[in-house]
Amino acid sequence: MVLLFDVGNTHTTIALTREGKEFEKYRISTSKYETEDELYAFLKSFFKDYVENLPIVVSSVVPSVNVVFEYFAQKYGNGEVYFVRAQDYDKIIWNVHYPKEIGADRVCDVIAAKKDYGNNCIVIDYGTAITIEVLRDGVYEGGAIMPGFAMMVNALFKGTAKLPLVELKPYPTFIGKDTESNIQIGAINATIGAVKYVIEHIVKEFREAPRIIHTGGQSVFVKNIVDGIIDKDLTLRGMYYFYEEKKNTARKPLD
Repeated sequence: MVLLFDVGNTHTTIALTREGKEFEKYRISTSKYETEDELYAFLKSFFKDYVENLPIVVSSVVPSVNVVFEYFAQKYGNGEVYFVRAQDYDKIIWNVHYPKEIGADRVCDVIAAKKDYGNNCIVIDYGTAITIEVLRDGVYEGGAIMPGFAMMVNALFKGTAKLPLVELKPYPTFIGKDTESNIQIGAINATIGAVKYVIEHIVKEFREAPRIIHTGGQSVFVKNIVDGIIDKDLTLRGMYYFYEEKKNTARKPLD
């Protein structure tokens, strides 16, 4: 058994898996745990007795919480903690200026896409930010980042005096009759349109049609709107594949 922690800016997905195919998973707010003991309390409520003496794998875009996993591995784990980083995974050429800057979640998406879908893929991950990854001929070529759906809605709410927070969902037409529908069109529909636009131009850079994979909790918004398949466990599988490659090279917990 392996414990996986996919730490995002807003939420942390916690998953337990045996072989990286099926995942028992839960989500908590990243702001809800600041110590290894708080984290352990969450895990016990989810997984009962299956959280101790296990290796842990961490994909984190929030460096300030990483030390929590170091201490957790020392106190409750088996002493093995694996932090996903591009520079530690040499099965893929990272053809960008600064591989160290690639977010761990993006690294996981690329690892899983290559292993499960082949050498030519475009991966779109819908989280706090929407990230787009390009894998061409087995080489990671970079991608794009844009604000996520919630970020767009929150920006309008926080940056104006009267615009409200609205439900996150696409609007069925492109002419709104009230404030809520106007915001949904501008923040959700238009962002989906931006994703489509970027993908259309990236595809032109390929010699053969790439696989297009959507992942992340809000990927459901693009179903039947943007070409491609939805694979909600892509990031978690990438974390497990990273672990499989890096076994026995874990970072030692803090003394």
